[in-house]
Amino acid sequence: MTHLVRPAGPDDLTALPALEEAADEVFAAHGIGPLPPGAAGVEELGRAAHLLVAGDPVVGFARLDVVDGAAHLEQLSVLPTAARREVGGALVEAAAAWAARAGHESLTLCTFADVPWNGPFYARRGFVAVTDPGPGLRALRATERRLGLDGVGRRVVMRRGVGPWSALGDLASGLAAALGTHLLGLWAHGSLVGGDFDPARSDLDVLAVVARAPDAAVLEAVTPALAVVERRHPAWRGRIEVETVGLPTLRAAAEGVGATEEPADAILRVSPGEALHLLPATPHRVLTWASVRSRSTPLAGPAAADVIPEFPPALPRAALLAHVRDWPVWVEGMQGPGGQAYAVLSICRAWCALVEGEQRSKREAADRFAGSASPDDAGLVRWARDWWYAGGADDEPGRFDAVRDLVGRTSRQLLAREGPTQ
Repeated sequence: MTHLVRPAGPDDLTALPALEEAADEVFAAHGIGPLPPGAAGVEELGRAAHLLVAGDPVVGFARLDVVDGAAHLEQLSVLPTAARREVGGALVEAAAAWAARAGHESLTLCTFADVPWNGPFYARRGFVAVTDPGPGLRALRATERRLGLDGVGRRVVMRRGVGPWSALGDLASGLAAALGTHLLGLWAHGSLVGGDFDPARSDLDVLAVVARAPDAAVLEAVTPALAVVERRHPAWRGRIEVETVGLPTLRAAAEGVGATEEPADAILRVSPGEALHLLPATPHRVLTWASVRSRSTPLAGPAAADVIPEFPPALPRAALLAHVRDWPVWVEGMQGPGGQAYAVLSICRAWCALVEGEQRSKREAADRFAGSASPDDAGLVRWARDWWYAGGADDEPGRFDAVRDLVGRTSRQLLAREGPTQ
């Protein structure tokens, strides 16, 4: 059964103290207690970092605070009448997703270690006991002892990784197990490594290099590993971009083989909006491969420069120009504001690379481009930047005509700079 979990509104707060009190009665029914009275009144609940409620009318809630710089699940309460209906599980997963999108690498909590619907419940959802809590968690435990909770049952501090590096760690473990010695290296790249990463918006970019070009057998082996990561890390579901390429393909590309004809090799790819699939290793991909070689963080194996061959500078530049040539076509499918903002920021990055000779983040590129653009173009670029980095809504009006015009004009100008063969 699924339950609608949503941020609590002002009208929900008055019902939550009584809900917590009713939920605590379950302990007494199982001979546990008595528990000290709950301290969270309406005013105190209003000071939480985030409040989530389940159901309408509300049958459960989760209170989140920030302790030791990490998200902390201070309270999880479910009405006894809603027990065994996965309300608690839905609230925990929503809390983990909120923590990740808010930029926290982990979610912590304090609970009874041996009560079935406490410690074991959280352990099944990826939480592990913490042996070295920080000062904030130690202070919470001291308060619990003062209130008498330790006299009721053994208490434990638990932690679950929810942020990008936790998700990537699980991905690396899964791919290493699935591919074995066939995996030569795995690297994180893109905005997480290069800057301007937005935990609420950005994707996780990963490149894997394997001993030979991936095929249907590799696809079959990798699929379960990706599914496990998405189950464990709901905040990153649909936001993980993994490309798998064979080392022989990289070497051939570095030598210019296959730069003009239809490539014989395949790569394996999953990205937002598309399922894991095999596709041709076109010269477009050289731009990503060269970027990973120069700037990435190892997740498995050595540094990227020890595996990926060096590309002559003309090859990544040619790949970038191919992207620039294709953007006026791609932008036709960008009907929503998110796609339009992405198109503007991408053409700004291309402009910086080709005109200024600098690889910049999307935010930096937008600011550089806007500084030399006409007032109308600068305004559009700042709109795209702010939509992307200041929480723009998917349902707000887009600027399709202006975006299409800017992308088309900039593409033509950049290609013209390179000469008639481009």
